[in-house]
Amino acid sequence: MLQGFRSGSRTILTQIVLVILMGLLTISFVFWGIGDVFRGFGGQTVAKIGGTEIRIDNYRRAFNDRLQDIGRQINRPFTPDQARAMGVDRQVLGELVADAALDEKTKSLGLSATDAIVRERVMNFSGFKGPDGNFDPVRYQALLRNNNFTEATFLAAEKRLAIRQQLLGALGGEVVPSKTLTDAFWRLQNETRTIEYVRLTLAQAGAIPSPSEADLKTYFDANKAAFRAPEYRTLRVLHLTPQALVKDITIGDDELKKAYEQVKERLTVAERRQIDQITFASLDDAKAAADRLAKGEKFEAIAAQLKLTVVPLGLIAKSEIIDAPVAEAAFALAANATSQPIAGRFGPVLVRVSKIEPQRTPGFDEVSKSLREDLQLRQALLRTQALHDKIEDERGAGLTLEEISKKLNVPVISVDAIDRSGRRPDGTQVPNLPNAEALLSGAFAAQKNVETDAIELRETRSTIWYEVVDIKPSRERTFEEAKASAETRWKDEQAGKKLTELAVEIQKKLDGGAAFAAAAPNLKVEKSEKFNRAATVPGLDTNTVARVFLTAKDKAGIGTPDGSTDRIVFRVTATDVPATAPPAQLIQQLTQSIQEDLQVQYVSRLQTQLGLRVNEAAMRQVTGAAEQR
Repeated sequence: MLQGFRSGSRTILTQIVLVILMGLLTISFVFWGIGDVFRGFGGQTVAKIGGTEIRIDNYRRAFNDRLQDIGRQINRPFTPDQARAMGVDRQVLGELVADAALDEKTKSLGLSATDAIVRERVMNFSGFKGPDGNFDPVRYQALLRNNNFTEATFLAAEKRLAIRQQLLGALGGEVVPSKTLTDAFWRLQNETRTIEYVRLTLAQAGAIPSPSEADLKTYFDANKAAFRAPEYRTLRVLHLTPQALVKDITIGDDELKKAYEQVKERLTVAERRQIDQITFASLDDAKAAADRLAKGEKFEAIAAQLKLTVVPLGLIAKSEIIDAPVAEAAFALAANATSQPIAGRFGPVLVRVSKIEPQRTPGFDEVSKSLREDLQLRQALLRTQALHDKIEDERGAGLTLEEISKKLNVPVISVDAIDRSGRRPDGTQVPNLPNAEALLSGAFAAQKNVETDAIELRETRSTIWYEVVDIKPSRERTFEEAKASAETRWKDEQAGKKLTELAVEIQKKLDGGAAFAAAAPNLKVEKSEKFNRAATVPGLDTNTVARVFLTAKDKAGIGTPDGSTDRIVFRVTATDVPATAPPAQLIQQLTQSIQEDLQVQYVSRLQTQLGLRVNEAAMRQVTGAAEQR
């Protein structure tokens, strides 16, 4: 389905990214039967739909932005290899193609959007509103700046988006979900159930006798794959971090004082003022309010009477106020004074200054600790870079990480045997592996004694080098090797069977009308009340919760938690279906979903009509796939 850029469930950052990069659509296109190279087009074109070319630099920018966005969300680097494996490369191109197709169609229809329409959209976008619900120009500029957008590029993209929405908004405009559909969704979301239940554990299974040697051998032969030894690899890892070098760096007092004098001016905190603002519909309204203030009326009282909002800009410096006329006026006022009407960028305003914090420079003692740490880290970063280059030089000369460790006196981590999950052969987790997920992913894709690319961690400015010294392939364990674990598994399965039989007996008694006390004596009866399908219920796993909602009122059921021999026997004692009609918001959401499905189909059809060609070679060049061919 289409993803509305003003979806309330998204973060502001994601909404901004969607506006610029995705427009209205999140469609993953799959391209079939397309040759490697365009004929009649330059190598700088990655795709063409209709008369619109998607340039390779635009695709590269969008692809790299997506990698960074995903990396921020998962809190680790997201590589082009991972992106290609997940289809992100084609998804990004699909989004650019969808936007281009819509732009072509809107041009052919002569659709347009005025600057006034764009301004209204920006002013009403919830992501740009402050806590009071009004448009916040400071927040607006900060979000654009933080996401590397100029106001001009953002407004141009917003204008294109508005024009596309004119076209897409005409599709499915009269579609309304049926009452049956809305009632079903409403019930699905809000139906609650109350249950009583008991938990059967290994204690209720009783003692499970050990199997005979012959039975255990038969069980092992039938389940050899479950006891197979995983592939193990022997690794050498060198992790270079600035933080590891900081402890060896000493900053003398004289050096620290000299550094303070050099940065003192930059440490100076600019004058800050507590500023409140009222925006008026016209300059005449602002002048009338200023006259009332001059006669002694209160700032808030005038705003309330006129049904306007006093917007607190906060305690800010002059440079933080985007609107230059407002900044000049506010910082020319005395404390507790109110300005004359100001012609601001977003309308006439009056501002009030309620507090002034003068410019100040922190003393040496205030900043010495943080300044010392900063100098240590700066020196550590320089040493890290120098050491990084030396390590790369030694690797280029053919030295192993162990040899480099001895030569440069840097520690190396030796891992004698580790599987893909980071465990040793005895099942314990290997501790203190740097960026374990990325490291193991690379190590189990590498070849033995073949130089690998280092893992560069930009957030910590550290580097991980690793070598695969030995590989022990996955293999079938012998019966003697697996005997102990096979017996444990066999006993667990036998206990599970006994508990299932016991659970079925209890269920039959409950369905026959017996109380839990009679059906399951000596077991603790617990109760969970009024939970819905999506609830996290203490003591119940998601599988059991799902079973509860498949069970009729006054009937019993059995839950089997994943990865456990436990059994849960429950009886549904109450079901509560929402008595109220589905709210307008749900109907609106369903309507939007139906409309979006129609819009997706329309864009797909539009793409077919316009004709799409893709330069696969250019895609591979951008995403790094060309290097692996």
